[in-house]
Amino acid sequence: MMAMAISALTFTACEDVPEPYPTPTPTNNGGNNGQGEGTATGDGTLENPFNSVAAAKAAKELGSGNVSEQMYYIKGKVVSIATDRNGNVLNFDQGTYGNASFYISDDGTETGQFYCYRVLYLGNKKWTQGAGDILKVGDEVIVCAKLTLYNTTPETQQNEGFLYSLNGKSEGGGTEGVATGDGSLENPFNSVAATNEAKKLASGAVSNKAYYIKGKVVSIATDKNGNVLNFDQGTYGNASFYISDDGTETGQFYCYRVLYLGNKKWAQGAGDILKVGDEVIVCAKLTMYNTTPETQQNEGYLYSLNGKTEGGGGGDTPAADAKAVTVAEFNAAAESNDVWYQLTGTVKNLKDGDKYGNFDLEDATGSVYVYGLLSEKGGAKQQFQDLVAAKGITNGCTLTIIGTRGSYNDKIEVTNAYFVSIEGGDTPGGGGGGDTPGGQGGEVSGASISIAAADFGFEDKGAATQKTLSDGTKIVFDKGEGSTAPAYYGGSYASVRIYAKNTVTITASKKIVKIEIETTDPSGSTKYNGNDMAYADGGSKVSIKKESDTKVSFSNLSASTVKIVNDHSEAKGGTQLRIKTLTITYAE
Repeated sequence: MMAMAISALTFTACEDVPEPYPTPTPTNNGGNNGQGEGTATGDGTLENPFNSVAAAKAAKELGSGNVSEQMYYIKGKVVSIATDRNGNVLNFDQGTYGNASFYISDDGTETGQFYCYRVLYLGNKKWTQGAGDILKVGDEVIVCAKLTLYNTTPETQQNEGFLYSLNGKSEGGGTEGVATGDGSLENPFNSVAATNEAKKLASGAVSNKAYYIKGKVVSIATDKNGNVLNFDQGTYGNASFYISDDGTETGQFYCYRVLYLGNKKWAQGAGDILKVGDEVIVCAKLTMYNTTPETQQNEGYLYSLNGKTEGGGGGDTPAADAKAVTVAEFNAAAESNDVWYQLTGTVKNLKDGDKYGNFDLEDATGSVYVYGLLSEKGGAKQQFQDLVAAKGITNGCTLTIIGTRGSYNDKIEVTNAYFVSIEGGDTPGGGGGGDTPGGQGGEVSGASISIAAADFGFEDKGAATQKTLSDGTKIVFDKGEGSTAPAYYGGSYASVRIYAKNTVTITASKKIVKIEIETTDPSGSTKYNGNDMAYADGGSKVSIKKESDTKVSFSNLSASTVKIVNDHSEAKGGTQLRIKTLTITYAE
C-alpha cells in the first residue's frame, strides 16, 4: 500500500511540472504530425479544393519519391510555420529562394494537418521584404501545388507550388475561371480550357494534336531590354504572348513562339502588328514546360487576328474531298494547309522504333517526306506505334495516306498526314477484339510478342486492367496486396505503373520461357525498374534481373501462366515498375 501511495503521488506531481522548453514548431522531419486524421474532402480543383486530409491521401498514393503530374488546390488554416535552426519563425525565406514552409488543417489544429513545403507567394512570385501580408498562424489559405511523398511525409513538392489565396486575397497565377470549348475550330478552347488540357500532359510532353484556342491578348513578350516583341524580326519569325477571356491576367494562357496568319513567318510588312487587346484564335499543339502550360514552340500559328484569317488550319475536311495525286503532282502543288491530297506509295527510310511516323513515300514519279503519320485526321487517337502493331507498317509496304502540302527549310513534306489503308491490311475501323478499347495489340516476331504500354488502350491516368494480345495471350493487371492499383499514364513516358505488391498475370496457350520489360527513363536518381524483391511465379519463383536502369527480365520460366509480383516489405512505397514495353518469349 505504501508503494502504491508513492506511485500515485509521483504521477500526480508530474502533471503539474511545466515543460522545460517550448514545444517546437513542426518541421520537415517526417513523422505523422497529425496527418491522415479526419475526413477527406474536395477534388483538388479551384472550385472544390482538397482539404488537408485529401491532399495527404493523394500524396501518399503517389508512392515515396514520386511527384504528381498536375497542380492541385488545397485549402486550410495555418497550424504552424517552419522555424530555422535557431527556432526563429520563418514567415518566409528572406534569402535567395523566397519561399515559405508551413502546416495547414481544416480547423487550424494539428488534427489532419498537411505540410506545405517551400511554397511561393501570391501570384506565384517570390516572398520578399515588403511583399505584402506576412503569413501567420490562423490565416486561411489556398495553396496551388504539385504533391509528393517525401519518404513517409505527404507534402507539396518544393518550389512547385504557390499561395493562391491568403485570407481571401489573391493575385492569380492559377487556373482561374471556367473552362469552355473542345479545342475545335467551331468551338475553340478558352485560355482556361487550354491550360487544363496542357496540364494533363507530363512535364516536357507535347500533345498529339493541335487545338484551336481563342482569347484576347493580355501582354506580349519583351526582349532582355524590355522592348515589346510584337513579333521576332530575326530568323524565326514568331511571336510570344498571353491571352485570356477578357484580356486581363485572370486565367491567362501562354502562346509561345507562334507563327503568323496562314502558318507563315512574321516579317516586316507581314500585316497587322499584334497589340494588347487584340482578339485572336491560335491553332497549336500544347505542352507543359516544367510547370508552365503553353503552346509548343514553332508548332502553332495565328489562325485569326481580329476576325481576319488566311487559312492554314486543319479544319474538318472529309477524306472524300482529298484529291488523288502522284508524288510528282503533289510536289508540284502549291503549299497550303487547306487543300488535301491522297497519295499511294512505298514506305522508305522508316527507322526502327520510330514513334512519330516520319518516313519517305515513293512511287514511280518520285519521293516525298511524310512528317508525322497519324491514325486519323486531326489528331491521333493512337500513336504511330499502334499503326505499326495493328497494320504492320514497315519499310517496303504500300501505303495510302491523306495529307496537305507543306515544307520545312525548303524541303517538301506531307503534313497533317493520316492513315487510309495498307496493301493487304485493314482500313481504319476494322479489326477490334480484345478485352479493352483499342482492339488487339502486340507485334509478333518469331517465338515472341511485344506490346508497348500505349497499345493497351487504357485511358490516360486511368486504371490498368487487362488486355488480350493478337496471339491470344492475356495480360491482367491487379492491385494484389498493395494499397494502390496499377494505372496507365500517357504522354512522352507512356507506361503502366506497377506499385508495391501489384501483380501482372500473363496467360498464354504455350509455355512462357522469358519476360522482358523496358521501363521509362529515371527521373534524376529515381529509377522505375521495380523493387529488388520483385519476382515472377510460374510454379516456381524467379527473381527479377535488373539488366540496366531501364530494362529488367525474368528468365528460365516454364509455364503457360506466369504472375509477376512487384513485391515489397510494405503495401506501399518502394520502387515502381513502369512498363513501357513488354516482351514475352515462348518455348519453341
